[in-house]
Amino acid sequence: MDLHPPKKIKICEIKDKGRGVISTENIAQGEIIETCPLIILGEQDSQFIGEKSDTLRHYHLYQQKFNRNCIMLGYASLYNHSFEPNSDIEYENDPKAKILIFRAIKDIGVGEEITWDYNFDNNIVEFMPANQNE
Repeated sequence: MDLHPPKKIKICEIKDKGRGVISTENIAQGEIIETCPLIILGEQDSQFIGEKSDTLRHYHLYQQKFNRNCIMLGYASLYNHSFEPNSDIEYENDPKAKILIFRAIKDIGVGEEITWDYNFDNNIVEFMPANQNE
């Protein structure tokens, strides 16, 4: 799969949140917002990031289906959390595919912040914070 820079979003400062991602054009429900590359981590890298790096551990995610840890690239680590998000994540059902897709789950207007729900409310989730017991 070819990866292309996102065209309808930009990074900016969000009041009381720090950096975040907003739309620069209308984005329709169901539209792909961004396709982000993933770096798949080995056991040693996962352990180092999870235990020794206060900064990187916030971007260290566990993909349950493939029993692997990864770091999301692109703008992925800059989307802020919301309990009422306007986007969600999905990925190819192939362990060789190293991408994460952000897709609009409702229409998003120009200048609207793009968010996704970090808090998983069930025990079977595909992505979760690696250090969830902290």
